[in-house]
Amino acid sequence: MEDSALINFQKQQILTLQEEKAAAMEALDLARELGSFTAISQPTRKELLREICVRANKMISFQSCAVYLVDSDTQDFIQATCLPDGTGDLLEHEISSLISDQSFAFALQSEGPVFFLDSSRNNYVLLHSLATPFRVRGMFAGIMFQGKDEILDTTLKLFSVVMHSAVNALENLETHDFMRNHSQELELRVQRRTQELADAYERMNVTLNGMQAGVLVIDAATHQIVDANPKALELLGRPLGEVIGKQCFDMICYSLRGECPMTDKGLDENNAEYLIRRPDGVSIPVQKTASKVMIGGRLHLVENFIDISEQKKLADLKEDVDRIMRHDLKGPLNGIIGLPEVLLMDLENVLDDGQREILEHIRGAGYKLLNMINLSLDLYKMETGTYNYRPVDVDFYPMLRGVLKDLSEHIYWKKIEVKVLFEGADADCDLTFHINSDESLLYSLLSNLLKNAVEASPSGETVVVDISRRADSSVMRIHNMGAVPEDIRENFFDKYVTAGKSGGTGLGTYSARLVAETIGGRISFESSEELGTSVSVEFFSAGE
Repeated sequence: MEDSALINFQKQQILTLQEEKAAAMEALDLARELGSFTAISQPTRKELLREICVRANKMISFQSCAVYLVDSDTQDFIQATCLPDGTGDLLEHEISSLISDQSFAFALQSEGPVFFLDSSRNNYVLLHSLATPFRVRGMFAGIMFQGKDEILDTTLKLFSVVMHSAVNALENLETHDFMRNHSQELELRVQRRTQELADAYERMNVTLNGMQAGVLVIDAATHQIVDANPKALELLGRPLGEVIGKQCFDMICYSLRGECPMTDKGLDENNAEYLIRRPDGVSIPVQKTASKVMIGGRLHLVENFIDISEQKKLADLKEDVDRIMRHDLKGPLNGIIGLPEVLLMDLENVLDDGQREILEHIRGAGYKLLNMINLSLDLYKMETGTYNYRPVDVDFYPMLRGVLKDLSEHIYWKKIEVKVLFEGADADCDLTFHINSDESLLYSLLSNLLKNAVEASPSGETVVVDISRRADSSVMRIHNMGAVPEDIRENFFDKYVTAGKSGGTGLGTYSARLVAETIGGRISFESSEELGTSVSVEFFSAGE
């Protein structure tokens, strides 16, 4: 080779190397810039994607280039941005063809740029996946001006560096956006919760301050009062400073020091009557309810109480009215009872059998009403523990037959048979069985239990009354095929408990329990849908 040709060849080589160096330096500068997209002041995703296309164009000239991102819902690749503007359809046509022939999928598996001829066979389409080690984010695509062989290998390698930097910048941007949005959401949530707590506290204060019940908040460990509402201070007759820090035993629970139902006896709730003794000498009866709550990690008792002075006065007034009515009813009732007796004696030879039966029925009804009035007074005495129980020898079976006679009409209309037994066998009509008891109370006990049994028994069934002897007691058992409703079985013998009877007062079983306890007996029951209901009364005095 001649010296001139050699010199020209070397000059060409030097020029090529200089071009490669310049291209490499430019690519490195672009990679450095793309590796730090945060230099763009808080870019949006659209601004970042557009910047990727701008900087890619500085390395390789494109007729049209775009960034496709994966739709998280459909997993489709969607064109997110395109340069120059208005060339998106041209590139979209080429990408659709590449997707159809699986070329697009092949490019996704490649780590570097991949080239394909476009549909005109004149230009190359460059594809470069945008992927992190964990997922594919999208694809960079562009229709180049030059041929693929005209691009230096160094440029292609650095182009891949730029694309990897771009996808990392995209990840960082979305992470930053997510954290920013999450932080804003947390701040809003904290603000809402803070406002809700403030509103709740305000509502609580309004509610407590406006309540017509006194409320005390008490530290369960020390029994010291830590808060009180205005009504509590009014009922206690003390200012707040004299209440806070004092023990509840000094304010309301005077007799329960060391025997607190909640802390010493372990109850979760307590409901009872108490007496507040105010500094001005006034005593106020209150109904108090206490429950346990956790406040600030410590166990507290919340006690609310209401003044029941008026209720107590009304209850006393009611009892006074009841006693007056019982007394006033006895006067005219004695006349109703006495008149048939006078007529039966004076007109004994004049009255026919029908008239005599009517008068006897009037006299009997009067005696029953008198006994009911007397029994209502006796029930009150039994409730208050003032009844004077004087047992006598009572023949059970004649009394039972009298009760059945009173219920005969009801038994007839319900088509019920009543079987009277003694120790499981049919009782003779002349059988006697003596029980040491109060005659009127025993009659009331039998009447209430038998009436309930007849009413509860299904039509056409049998009600059984059986007496059996034990070593030191006797047991009366009354059985019918009706079942006690499940919702009242737990409090069957409580006052005013009734179900399924129109006009029922719920006093029959309650008075039966009172009578049984007063005469020293014990009452119980068993009930099921299959076997019906049995009420048993045990008398702790042997019968014979």
